[in-house]
Amino acid sequence: MELTQKSSQLQRKGQSRYLALFKAAMSVFLIGALLAKSDLDKYAELIRNSSPLYLGLALLITVVSIILSAYKWQLLVIAQGFTVPLRRLISSYFVGLFFNNFMPTSIGGDVVRVLDLRKMTSSGPAAAASVVAERVLAAFTLGLIVLCGVAFGTGVTARFSVAILVFVGICALALLGILYAHKLAPLLARYEASIAGKLKETAESIRSSVENKNTLVKVLFYSFIFQLMVIAINIFIIKALGLHVPIAFVFLFIPIIFAITMLPISMNGLGLREATYAYFFTQAGLSTEESVTISLFFFLIVTLVSLIGGVIFALRK
Repeated sequence: MELTQKSSQLQRKGQSRYLALFKAAMSVFLIGALLAKSDLDKYAELIRNSSPLYLGLALLITVVSIILSAYKWQLLVIAQGFTVPLRRLISSYFVGLFFNNFMPTSIGGDVVRVLDLRKMTSSGPAAAASVVAERVLAAFTLGLIVLCGVAFGTGVTARFSVAILVFVGICALALLGILYAHKLAPLLARYEASIAGKLKETAESIRSSVENKNTLVKVLFYSFIFQLMVIAINIFIIKALGLHVPIAFVFLFIPIIFAITMLPISMNGLGLREATYAYFFTQAGLSTEESVTISLFFFLIVTLVSLIGGVIFALRK
C-alpha cells in the first residue's frame, strides 16, 4: 500500500513537471510567434511616446480595483458568519496578486488567498467557498460587460455574434453553478469519503455565501463596477499610446480576453494574453505591435501593483 502511494505521488509530480514545461513552452512559442511578425522598433516608439499621465491613472485605478475586490470578498466572508477586518483581506488580496507572478495560471494567487483566510477563520472549506464565489460572481459580470458592448455597437455584434452568445451563456452557467452548488452534493458520493466530505462542506459554504439576496446583489454590483474599472484601465492605456479604438470593441474584447487568459495552457497567461490582445484588437484596426503593447502595459501595471503584495509578504516574515 505504501509503495503504491509513493508511486502515485511520484507520478503526479512527474505529470506536474511536464505540465509546467508545456505551459512554459507554450508561452515562449506564442511570444516568439508574435515577435517574429512584429517590428521591434515600433514597440520602442510606442513606449517612448506613451503618456505618463494616462498610465498613472491606469495604475491608480488598478490599486482601487484591488481594494474594491477585497471589500466584495469581505461581504461573502461575513455572509458565512465570520468577522475579518477589511485591511487583512486587502493585504491578502495584494499578496495573492504578487504570487500570481509565479503561478502557472492567472488564478494561482487565489490559492494564497484561501490559505490566508483559512488561518483567519480556521475553516478551509469556508475560505475556499468565499474565494470561489467571489471569482465566479466576477466571471458572471464579465458577461454583463459584453452585453454592454453589444448595446454600444450593433456592427461589432454582428461580426462576433457566435462568440458573444457562447461567452454570455458560459457566464450565465457559472452563476447557476454557484447558486446551486449545494445541489451537486449527492454527485460527490463516488469520491473518497474524506474528499467528498470536504467538497460537500465547501458547497454548503458557497450556499451560505450567496443565499442572502442582499449580499448577492451587492457582490454582483461591486463585481460589475470592478469589471468597468478593468475596462477603464485598458481605455487609459489605449489613450496613453495615442490610439483610437471604438468603446464597443473594448467592452466586447476585454472580458473575452481575460476569460481566455484564465485557461491553464501558459505560464500565468504570458504569451496567451498578448496573442489574444493581438487577435482581437487587430479586428478593431490596430496593428499587431499596437495591440501587444496595450497588453504589455496592462501586464506591467498589474505587476507593478502586485509588488505591494511582495512588500506586505516580506513584512509578515
